[in-house]
Amino acid sequence: MFDTLYSITITQAAAALRAGELTSAALVRHALEAVRLHDGTLNAMLRVSASALEEAERCDAEAAQGSFRGPLHGIPLVIKDNIDVRGLPTTVASPLFTHAAPAKADAVAVARLRAAGAVIFGKTNLDELAAHVSGRTSCFGPTVNPWHPERRLSPGGSSSGTAAAVAAGYCPGGLGTDTGGSIRLPAGWCGLYGIRSTQGQSDISGIYPRAASLDTVGAMARSARDIDLLLQILADPPLRDTLRASAPIRYLRIGVFPELVRAKGSPEVIEAYAEAVGRWEEFGECIPVGLPLLDDPAVVDSVGTIRSYEFARDIRKDIEGNPFAGKMHPVPLADYKNGQQATPEAYHAALLHKQALSRQVDAFFASLQVDFLLLPVAFSTAPSIDAPQEAFTAGRALVNLFSVAGVPTLVVPGELTAGGMPLGIQLVGPALSERLLLDAGTAYETTYGPFPTPPLASA
Repeated sequence: MFDTLYSITITQAAAALRAGELTSAALVRHALEAVRLHDGTLNAMLRVSASALEEAERCDAEAAQGSFRGPLHGIPLVIKDNIDVRGLPTTVASPLFTHAAPAKADAVAVARLRAAGAVIFGKTNLDELAAHVSGRTSCFGPTVNPWHPERRLSPGGSSSGTAAAVAAGYCPGGLGTDTGGSIRLPAGWCGLYGIRSTQGQSDISGIYPRAASLDTVGAMARSARDIDLLLQILADPPLRDTLRASAPIRYLRIGVFPELVRAKGSPEVIEAYAEAVGRWEEFGECIPVGLPLLDDPAVVDSVGTIRSYEFARDIRKDIEGNPFAGKMHPVPLADYKNGQQATPEAYHAALLHKQALSRQVDAFFASLQVDFLLLPVAFSTAPSIDAPQEAFTAGRALVNLFSVAGVPTLVVPGELTAGGMPLGIQLVGPALSERLLLDAGTAYETTYGPFPTPPLASA
């Protein structure tokens, strides 16, 4: 029935499993073979669960009896290795935890996926301690973007392994976390759908902290419908209640940023963004807007202060006296030291600024009466894995404000640029607007079809 399991979506696989046209064991065996063929190049997986195939076979036996655990019954998913999975160590890709004992319990997000029937296939690579957006700082080595891997491009980070594994077709979806772009950038640079939900609307218990007041857990997949399904499983009330009802997309008012992109985007992003805006005009009116806060250095300063201060505060117990601390990557170590030097006064001032920014963003949506904003995820497509630090600092430019404001973002694959790389488009809405963002993303996907898979996967 399927030309290839490399491009199957969660919703397609779930329907085929229930119809008896596909088995969970076949999906897991495919994932094992994909890892064997490609992960020596991509380095997306840190550990494959030894029990994944056995669990899949149990799911198949239950399905044969007409029993299904939930909407994810038998679907293999990958989990970023800063999220606890029962029976597997959580290394956070750091020498601090390379000898960690297996976790005794699942993180809440993982437990919810299991309860819905998912098979946990394994743990994915990430930037060490989730403290970068390149995918290159892991103590287990860098992850490579599956689009044209011979070019050794960044997959984005810190959820680098989940993005690469899903884009390369190992599994149809997986979990990541996002503090300052760590789902949005990898989804955008790897041609995936990804969600950062409204701050505080998904339980982060059992997830290693990056910056507690900014941390979120979310999903990446190859379909907006898949993101919708996963978020309904992951979300807490009141978000879960708002996600239940879905309606046909009405005439939308969409805020777009052509002048900003022309001023700061790379030539291929300028061209691809213009094409993306043209596509979205089919669903309503694209209204040019300006948001000076996007360029405000004070926003970057506040995000940085909060992130570093909370990072140093929350992981101190794991670094001080740890014999492996001297082997940490310079990037997370520098962030830890910056956090130690930040004063409580500076931190509390940044928190007050965060609250003010949230109010300003809410007022911006209300004053313009736009449903959501449509921006590139970044001003460039994926840079080299070895690019200067400035390339990755610039990569955060269009996500910083929304990180600190706590509003939801759905990343949608926009276009393949002239250079053959995905341009991710972010739909940014006011708080608790996930239902509208997902409906818009689904309408876009229905109209324009699935995004291509990387040449690696189709080969």
